[in-house]
Amino acid sequence: MTFLIDAAKYYKELPHQDAAWRWFEGQLPEYLLDEFRERFRDAPVSSSQLITPEVFERLTGYSRDLFSQEECDDCMKMLKETGFIKHREATCMLMANILHETGNMRWLKELSSGWSYESRADLGNDQPGDGPRFKGAGVLQLTGRYNYSRLSKALRDRRVMEGCDYVASTYPFRSAVIWIRENNLLTIAKTKGFEAVCVRINGGYNGYEDRLAKYSVCKSVLM
Repeated sequence: MTFLIDAAKYYKELPHQDAAWRWFEGQLPEYLLDEFRERFRDAPVSSSQLITPEVFERLTGYSRDLFSQEECDDCMKMLKETGFIKHREATCMLMANILHETGNMRWLKELSSGWSYESRADLGNDQPGDGPRFKGAGVLQLTGRYNYSRLSKALRDRRVMEGCDYVASTYPFRSAVIWIRENNLLTIAKTKGFEAVCVRINGGYNGYEDRLAKYSVCKSVLM
């Protein structure tokens, strides 16, 4: 345990240190790593293991058993495809807002029925049942036939048009990629900071104190 503590003390996320930390983790028994992570919540997270069930446990306080590897992989793909993976503090800003929006990953589908979206031309809902079928799904609530169709084309997956349940379970994070890109969220994070990210995602300051608290948690875990 002592050598782990010493290694963490001098860890600065330099490339050679990142590689060494991954090697360390591969050599040690899982029980020892678990004990270290439990005792030292600020244990460094290498880029290759930035999002894992264990990391989600530390971020949310919920058991790692509730988070699938598929969810983690989808999150990593979102971070890579939007460029956030290269900017750790910006990633913390994004993840803090995601944790707030989803209630610490509890809500990956909109809680309401979706009938309020029925026949909404601005969402492309032009067929009976489109409202509930294409209600909010994923970490930033992809909504409407038009936006689902764009995701379907981007991922080359026709099953996206099955609707909310499929997207929430298969692409909970990548469903947000188009919105993140088109709203220049990474640039906002890098140039304007956390408050601006919150406002861009939320449209205001709703839940700001919780977002800020989650930002602090994200920085303690991910940086």
